[in-house]
Amino acid sequence: RLVVQASPCRSLRLTFHPKSTDMSTSGVLVNPDVQSTFMKLSEGKKEFRYIIFKIEDREVVVESAVTQEDLEITGDDYEDSSKAAFEKFVADLKARTDGYSDCRYAVFDFKFTCSRVGAGASKMDKIVFIQLCPDGASIKKKMVYASSASAIKASLGTGKILQFQVSDESEMSHKELLSKLTEKYNDN
Repeated sequence: RLVVQASPCRSLRLTFHPKSTDMSTSGVLVNPDVQSTFMKLSEGKKEFRYIIFKIEDREVVVESAVTQEDLEITGDDYEDSSKAAFEKFVADLKARTDGYSDCRYAVFDFKFTCSRVGAGASKMDKIVFIQLCPDGASIKKKMVYASSASAIKASLGTGKILQFQVSDESEMSHKELLSKLTEKYNDN
């Protein structure tokens, strides 16, 4: 947070007060835990499978971080293109938003298989960023989440993630997301 103070002799004093990592145009800050938790999903041993974020007291915070073990899924995620894990993620998101009547941000580690020229079927891991601003949410909430999205994306590092904006439940279907991912990564 930058504070500007003017003295009677017209000189300016700038003071920087670090609190959270980034601030959006709406004045919402991003808690430093957002980035550190995301690193545990995106790098190394990938501790988390998905993370849900919410805005609370004018700050983006981690609401939930779920591990593969928490999902209690057996089998190969690449075989079903993360369908079982994604369905549990969607159910969790729906419950946390009271049936899609509230906004959230989320990241999901999507595992799938696609065809690549010269490589055949390739196993892919892509991190998907979802900005959920459902039609059932209040206009004020949708505006705050929309104007704060750039701050959380900057904190996460948009180069690592694919971004999707979702406004209703049909856009949260596994088939829809898988179609978009395979279209982007399949060699045609």
